[in-house]
Amino acid sequence: MKYKVGQIFYLVGSETARVIPFRIIEEITRTTLDGVEKSFMAELPDENKTKIDVAKLKGEVFENIRDVKSHMLANATAAIEKMLDSALKIAEHVYQVEQEQVEEEVAEEKQESVSSNTSLFFEGTTALPADESNELAETSSVQSEGESDIVKVDIGNGVMANVNLSELNKVRL
Repeated sequence: MKYKVGQIFYLVGSETARVIPFRIIEEITRTTLDGVEKSFMAELPDENKTKIDVAKLKGEVFENIRDVKSHMLANATAAIEKMLDSALKIAEHVYQVEQEQVEEEVAEEKQESVSSNTSLFFEGTTALPADESNELAETSSVQSEGESDIVKVDIGNGVMANVNLSELNKVRL
């Protein structure tokens, strides 16, 4: 990417789900025996106006908000598709239903108005730490039969929940 002093860029942080604007405040040219090297210093929008080498920023850098939005929408769409595919696999495995049947039910659900308290759905669930949810993503996406009444469910943003199947009877939708 080409940087110019005074130009504003947007960082989508790899460690946080934030968009952080920064400004290029300095271009440094070093001439060594190995050749000419250019580096750029950025100013962050915090109280101290922190200065940092652009190469040390963790995340993806974009020149404008339009590109940031496109990137974020593509990532969100991919994450939603992954969650829906996972839900379909679980429905097929646990409830022995065909994918087409589940998709028809989802389409019917969208047409009906749903006025239930969603907090009831998460009653009896616990979020897993990020390292456990990453391990889960690398293993089988469907729990083996006969293990227990606890099922691992991806609830988004890299968070996995333990759902006690015996507790689902208490949920009223």
